[in-house]
This record gives sequence, structure tokens and C-alpha cells, in this order.
Amino acid sequence: MKKNVLILEDNEYARSRLLQILEKIDSELEVFCIDNVSDAYQLAVQYTIDVFLLDIVLDNFTVGDASGIIFAQKIRALDKYSFSPIIFTTTLEDPKLYAFTDIHSFAYLEKPYEEEEATRILEKALDYTTARMEDKSLFFRKEGLLFSIKSSEIVYIENYCHALRIQTVDELLEMPYRSCKKLIEELDSNNFLQCSRATIVNKNYVLAVDCTNHYLILKRNLGQLIVGRTFLKSVKDAMDFKEEM
Repeated sequence: MKKNVLILEDNEYARSRLLQILEKIDSELEVFCIDNVSDAYQLAVQYTIDVFLLDIVLDNFTVGDASGIIFAQKIRALDKYSFSPIIFTTTLEDPKLYAFTDIHSFAYLEKPYEEEEATRILEKALDYTTARMEDKSLFFRKEGLLFSIKSSEIVYIENYCHALRIQTVDELLEMPYRSCKKLIEELDSNNFLQCSRATIVNKNYVLAVDCTNHYLILKRNLGQLIVGRTFLKSVKDAMDFKEEM
């Protein structure tokens, strides 16, 4: 499962350096580089972040600023982030004790830090995975109405003619277009995987995988889905039952 990292840092060079270190550790990481608390909090609510990298001082023009710690307090107040690793990066020494004892931070990188030290701490932090909520809802606005669809009831989602066809256990719905990447991020669940450029499937509704003919056989007589060649290996790896021959 792809992990998500959020970097909250007002300095562009510092953000870029942390991003480069993370890319060396794992090129598959989804890294959000943010320079303000408001956008960072919105992302933390919308997605599930596995590791937080927070600068303590985000406003150098305000005396005594500790925006990063205030943000960490708000994050800790969310149930899903009660134990998620928070790593502080700063040149200040005074907040160190507070960060460790009150917010229970994972580690503290004092600038300027060595890449080797940062790599060691980040690799250890990335061993942790924040629990995903497996029955989120997708929301769509169509013709002035707001639709809510539970993820547990979605069998597959298919991009079709600049729109979405969503097959649920009960019906086939048509909703406004959203990219597969965006949908995967919003679903934020181990149950969904992309099986072609235009299709996302819920693993719980897959009966079998036909690797020879490149398609999935769905449960409940809901038909078959084509598996794209470039997606075949990831689909096979994600499924834990025998393929159809």
C-alpha cells in the first residue's frame, strides 16, 4: 500500500531537501509539500497521512511563533492520528522538551541536519502505517444534488465518456468525471485497486483472476472487468486467492 507523508515547512529549500531524501527512501511515497497550516490540516482530514514532518516556526515575522506545534496538537486531537509519527524540524531548542512530552513526537531533527540522520529517522517512522477507515463515503454533486455512496457498496468505478459509471451492489450510477488517481486517494482504502487505466475495483467483489485472458470475474454475476497489461502484476500481487487458468 502506498504511504502518505505530509511536509509542513515554509522554506522552499527545506521542503525540497526533505522531498529528495524521501524519494531516495521510497520513490512510491505520496508526499504532500505544504507551506501553511490551513492547507495542511485540510489534507490531513481528507487523506490518511502516515508520517508528518513539521517545522515548528512557520511565521518568522511573528515573535514566539510555534505554528508547527499548534498544528501537531490539532492533529493529535483526531482519533486516527493518535499515534502517527510526528517529526519536528527546526533550529530552535526550547520547544524540544514540550514536543516530546506533550505531543509525543516521534523524533526531532535540529537544522542543519545530516542526510544520513534524516534518512535513518524517516525509514524508522515509515515502518508505521496509519489505520485506514475502510467504509468511507464518496460524495458527488450532480444537477444541484449531493450524492453519498458508501465505499463498501461500490463494486467498481469506470471512467466512461468523460463521466463515471459506478456499479454498486444494487445499481449502476452515472456521476461526474473524476480521475482514477483522485478516486483512489479519496477512497483511501486497502480494498480498492486500479485494474486498468479507466477502472478501479473493490477486491471484496472479485471472485477470480484470469491472468491468461487478462480479466477479473466478479461476484454476484456482475460480469467481468478487463485487466490492463501494465496493471496485471499489481492485481495478482493484491489478490490472495488462486487465479483462474
